[in-house]
Amino acid sequence: MNGLTTIGDKDMAAPLPRLYLRPEEAARVIGVSRRTLASWQATRVIGFRRVGRTILFSVADIQAALDRYRIAPISEAPMRKRRMQRITPEPVTK
Repeated sequence: MNGLTTIGDKDMAAPLPRLYLRPEEAARVIGVSRRTLASWQATRVIGFRRVGRTILFSVADIQAALDRYRIAPISEAPMRKRRMQRITPEPVTK
């Protein structure tokens, strides 16, 4: 050959990383039941792709969904929410 690796070659140096997971695989990776994953999917807690009848979850979407539920350790200072300042209208003078 010419030294170039093609997709059809069986002896590729490293396997390609998985970018998308099927629902069963995604549920197993996250550690939840398939039913919980389906509930998250229906309520749009986790993003997904529909390719024909196939549902795929990207690894990035799984990570983003899990990051929403992250609880910071005590050693990290909590982020304080900024309070909205109340704006009082000025009295109208005639």
